[in-house]
Amino acid sequence: MIEQTTSQDAHKKGLQRQIRRTRDSMRDTVEQIQDAAEEKYQAVKKTVSDVLDYREEFQKEPVVWTVGALSAGFAAGYTLGYSHKVAQSKKGSQVANFADTVVNDLSRLGQRLVLPELNAKITELFGFNFGGFLQQIGGSEKQTRTNRLQNRRRRKQPKGGRKKSS
Repeated sequence: MIEQTTSQDAHKKGLQRQIRRTRDSMRDTVEQIQDAAEEKYQAVKKTVSDVLDYREEFQKEPVVWTVGALSAGFAAGYTLGYSHKVAQSKKGSQVANFADTVVNDLSRLGQRLVLPELNAKITELFGFNFGGFLQQIGGSEKQTRTNRLQNRRRRKQPKGGRKKSS
């Protein structure tokens, strides 16, 4: 019986030793994983903060950033314009309503923020009023459009007093 108790104690001690080794091994593994995750996190954080500091990047490569912004703006504008053109044929189209809203909002933003600053810079650099030039273009466009509509109406109306003879 003493032999059996001794062998059970030895077996318990062996199991406890193995559990301790397994626990230590798991703790080491978890610490290694935490260290690796922390290193990856710091690397990603540095990369993201470098990318988000666009002002410094813009100063390094202004042409690339300008071309990229112009390309993105052109692509967005072209896509929006094309989808508006297609959707305009459908009455009550959500795309057409969305496009109209975006265009109106961007127009207001441009009129209030961008145009005054741009006009001041162009006046300073080239000596002419860019805002007045745009108004002049806008005014002549409306007049031309009105003239076109009047000409169409005239063509559709029958000539006064003339009747076709059979």
